[in-house]
Amino acid sequence: MIGILGGTGVTGCQVVAALDRNGADFKCIVRDPEAAKIKLGQKVALVKAELSDRNSLKSAMEGLDTLYILCGHSPILRELEINALETAKEVGVSYVIKASGSEKGIKPDSLANIGRLHYEIEVAVKSSGMLWAITRPNYFMSTLIGLAGPISEEGKMITSMPLETEISMIHPKDIGEATAQIIMDKKYSGGSYFLTGPVITLKEIIAEISKAVEKPIEYVQVHPDFERKTMQHKGMPDWLIEHVLAMTEYTGQGKMSGVTDWVHKLTGHQPRNLEEWLSESKEAFGG
Repeated sequence: MIGILGGTGVTGCQVVAALDRNGADFKCIVRDPEAAKIKLGQKVALVKAELSDRNSLKSAMEGLDTLYILCGHSPILRELEINALETAKEVGVSYVIKASGSEKGIKPDSLANIGRLHYEIEVAVKSSGMLWAITRPNYFMSTLIGLAGPISEEGKMITSMPLETEISMIHPKDIGEATAQIIMDKKYSGGSYFLTGPVITLKEIIAEISKAVEKPIEYVQVHPDFERKTMQHKGMPDWLIEHVLAMTEYTGQGKMSGVTDWVHKLTGHQPRNLEEWLSESKEAFGG
């Protein structure tokens, strides 16, 4: 039996959908089963637990052989995922898969605090004594939603990244499908999988969005301080602002442009492109 922690988020929903299509035997460990039913449907098996409550985790994990751990960004990410990891070992889980961050941001001296936390958790996973695998998806296409407001309202893309920035964006569906294969087959244990899509420049991204919404989009490059003030005005917490700014800096430096063929190897098809994602998401940009 497979357990899925974090099955209701952007990535988690796609992992669940892929496991379901493959006929896998799994259940989702969720905080709010009623809310999860709305996102995942009535047929998905659900069990209630809190990542901060080891007793509830222990009960929810009984009988599991495999566990996928995906926790949303949080200043206590390490504490929550280590709770899951240690509880999994206690109840006899033999194979654990951790959803981590982009390859370049996962290191002990990462600019992003979340990257440093992921690094520490990865170390714990690898030394857990269980079989393990780590997924490291690159820049999500869905991250562009964070730039959608000004595009929809003013016809402007506003960011501090240079126009020539190259990014290997990945479709969330590709993350889900590739991850499902890693979860279902222990032959992938012992590996870290950097999942990417095709490289596209910021200029090309603007052109694709413009095509999708059928209106011209102006590019406005701003100083990171402008982005900081904008996020503060929205009420975002300081830790999240620092994470976003750090990852934007990494991206602007071209550090999110690496490419691998893992999506193809794991799923049997080439990664989806931005046009495919926009066909389902263009409404957010005013299309």
